[in-house]
Amino acid sequence: MQSQTHETTPAVRPFHINVPEEDLDELPPSGLSAEEKGAWDQLDFFYKHGLGYAQEMMNRPQTLYAIADSSVGLAAWMLDHDARSQALIARVFNGQPEGLTRDDVLDNVTLYWLTNTAVSSARLYWESKLAFFAPKGVAIPAAVSVFPDEIYAAPRSWAEKAYPKLIHYNRLPKGGHFAAWEQPELFSEEVRAGFRSLR
Repeated sequence: MQSQTHETTPAVRPFHINVPEEDLDELPPSGLSAEEKGAWDQLDFFYKHGLGYAQEMMNRPQTLYAIADSSVGLAAWMLDHDARSQALIARVFNGQPEGLTRDDVLDNVTLYWLTNTAVSSARLYWESKLAFFAPKGVAIPAAVSVFPDEIYAAPRSWAEKAYPKLIHYNRLPKGGHFAAWEQPELFSEEVRAGFRSLR
């Protein structure tokens, strides 16, 4: 998606994203609002403690063949994607309603296991050589949905900077990195709302 957002041909249409990119320097800028500082701290934590899985898939995806040999290894890899997703899944297995069920979680792992697609699904990281969360000059209309348990909760000010043609921005009450899976009803409502102004 990142590479397509830089194109302006008629074939590239407006898009919806729930992991919005940001256009920030490596050091925290001065004058951040409380919301922006919170988002900065989330990104700082992610870059220091949560990027390992992506770096492995980006640099050495073929070393992940072990997850194709062990269903337990595959489950561990998938369930430990990020701290908030892992906490959500733990709550699900403890019987708390979170939008997912235990069967949803096991079905997801099973789908990758039976189709043997865990390693091939990681190749998108290998094939994309763009930096994480770093758009420059996105010239097409964008709809942004911010889920509270995402890797970071993008403030509207950052979304407007990254996507000058922002047509929709909304913060949701629940959901995380895998929002379409975790909260399918909320997610589909957001996609519809995001493009409603274009009808």
